[in-house]
Amino acid sequence: MAASADGWQSRVYELYWQGVQARSQAQQAEGAERRRLFLLSLDQHGQAAEVLRAELASHPDDERLNEQLASLLYSVGSSQIGVELIEEAVASLDESELRYKRSGPTSPQLAARIGDVRARRATAHSLAGHAASALTDADLAVEAYAGAGLQAAEPPLSLDFARVLSMVAVVQAQHGDPDQALYCAGQALSRYQDAIDTVGSDPGAHLGYATGMAAEVASRIEAAQGNWDHALAVDGFALSAAEQGWGDLAGALARTGVHLRAAGRPDEAAPLLAQAAQLDPDAVPDQERILAHGVPVTLGEAILQAGAALGEPVEALHRALTAGESASVTGRVPHLATAAPYARRLGHLATGLRHAEGDQEVAWRLALESHLLYYAVFRHLLKDPQDWLREHGEGWAQTAITVLHLALTQGDQAAHHDLCRPLAALAGHLEDMGREGHPVAAAAELSRLTAG
Repeated sequence: MAASADGWQSRVYELYWQGVQARSQAQQAEGAERRRLFLLSLDQHGQAAEVLRAELASHPDDERLNEQLASLLYSVGSSQIGVELIEEAVASLDESELRYKRSGPTSPQLAARIGDVRARRATAHSLAGHAASALTDADLAVEAYAGAGLQAAEPPLSLDFARVLSMVAVVQAQHGDPDQALYCAGQALSRYQDAIDTVGSDPGAHLGYATGMAAEVASRIEAAQGNWDHALAVDGFALSAAEQGWGDLAGALARTGVHLRAAGRPDEAAPLLAQAAQLDPDAVPDQERILAHGVPVTLGEAILQAGAALGEPVEALHRALTAGESASVTGRVPHLATAAPYARRLGHLATGLRHAEGDQEVAWRLALESHLLYYAVFRHLLKDPQDWLREHGEGWAQTAITVLHLALTQGDQAAHHDLCRPLAALAGHLEDMGREGHPVAAAAELSRLTAG
């Protein structure tokens, strides 16, 4: 038995490191060769996973085996994202989270691993245009750390959280509230800077995330909002890191130069722009496009604009949801039990704007945030959700109808398809309530919109 165990463990070990080597080579390659090497890595890691699954079939509760498979599947999912196998990546990361949950009692280390899986899955959904799922997983990633009390953890866990916050910042910047993206990026950067000695001893593991993700998000949002001192301070951090070999030097030079020029300091910008162009001719035009593109409307801006357009008082709602800084949907309110009335109000504003043919981007921000708040409360319910749905199901259904229409109006099929999955389940719950004598007026329309 021992020899047999040694045999399969050696095989898993061999396949794992062969996959790591292929992935490392892929990261240095380009084009078809890059993809070939990534797929080779996936094949080797997939074979290793099958060996572990075979062992788990006989020992399904073995905590060590579950942990090994969870870690391997996280690696598989990350590589699948790299070659845009998004559905496969989501499936691998779903199983990775499940296996981690079977790998032992809850601990800070386990919470950190689960948070990392969720953040990586948020990245996969984000790349596929699945706005709601990306933001939900980003929320769950932060929640894993917060639930374990790791917000103030010391290194190395603080750096693990910084990495997760960096990934969440990118997702928020792409699909969510720029204010939350900026907060996540700033929190990540502060953790890197607080642990600079630790980072310096292992730069490849940590600082690349700060320069390539958190710093880029923070700088882009600050610049779009005209906060030049803050943007340039972040640029200085990223440029200093890149000059030491940690990050994209051409991109850091170009971003700093473009921001200096836009801030009215062309003499300081000129040498940086020239150096960036020499390293990479596309670097400066890329940064110019990013600055010109701006950032989406924030939730705070959307509330105020909707109130003005519809002639409704929104100051209390604005204050309740934006007075404090937060990293995720569940962080917007001190207690999730109080979130549903805010979600209903956001949905009401979004629906009003849609019917008035107002600003569709503003309506989308409000409707999506409303749905996410409802969904956050719903998934945290510990008891039968029927009582809660009897009180709040109508409001959520009306929001759901609005957000689905807005996704189609904007031509965002990926976001629409993604929303249909949880909202079809909601429609099912509401129809069940109707059969039990608690009808919800919007249930039939929501069911029709999510059918098929």
